[in-house]
Amino acid sequence: MNVRPWFDLARAGNFPSVVSNTLAALVLSAPVLGTWPAAGTLALAAFAGCLIYAGGATFNDVADAAFDAKHRPERVIPRGVISRATAAWVATAQMVLGLVLLFWAGASPVWALALVAVILAYDWIHKRWIGSVVLMAGCRVLLALTIASLPGQHVAPALAWWLGVLFVYIVTLSLIARWEYKPGAPAAKLGRAVGRLLAFIPLVDAAALLVVGAWMPALACAIAVPLGRWAQRLAAAT
Repeated sequence: MNVRPWFDLARAGNFPSVVSNTLAALVLSAPVLGTWPAAGTLALAAFAGCLIYAGGATFNDVADAAFDAKHRPERVIPRGVISRATAAWVATAQMVLGLVLLFWAGASPVWALALVAVILAYDWIHKRWIGSVVLMAGCRVLLALTIASLPGQHVAPALAWWLGVLFVYIVTLSLIARWEYKPGAPAAKLGRAVGRLLAFIPLVDAAALLVVGAWMPALACAIAVPLGRWAQRLAAAT
């Protein structure tokens, strides 16, 4: 069975940055600021985050099927490798499982459901509204806030500052990505630039962790950058 099309739909090339965001959220919301989270908590939160990310990315291609048929015919759904209906069912399963894991771990249902709602809103309107870049950034922020709502975690000033910087970074990245489809734009060059910016998201996490003296978590986030570049060679990131 060829799983590559499913990883492309899920934008698995961005999973390292999701894991990095998860680690940063746990460290910056820890009872003792800067401490490494329990391995089980990190693994569960990262897995749930990647599932929800995968579901949102897959739903994005479901929503964009007509647009991609014209502008991105190389993508999985326009090529007919996976049907639009099948992709929608799998995306639903991914998001539901991710939510169930977060609920089971004790995350706030309010934050978790807000995360899913913003992801779905972005998927359906992002091609029609430039302001959707705010929703895209909101997805990363809401994932972090959901993780910060796990038992024993809390929203601290360091977490808030990091989320503010992360929000601005993602908005900027998303605005650049929108230029890719403008007439006359250097699509290939912009696509490569967006891929690099996506892979560099963990540097924002690492910088925030260094500020609070969390050296080992910061190093782990920095390592996620080359891992992200490697993952982007194995599966789509944009």
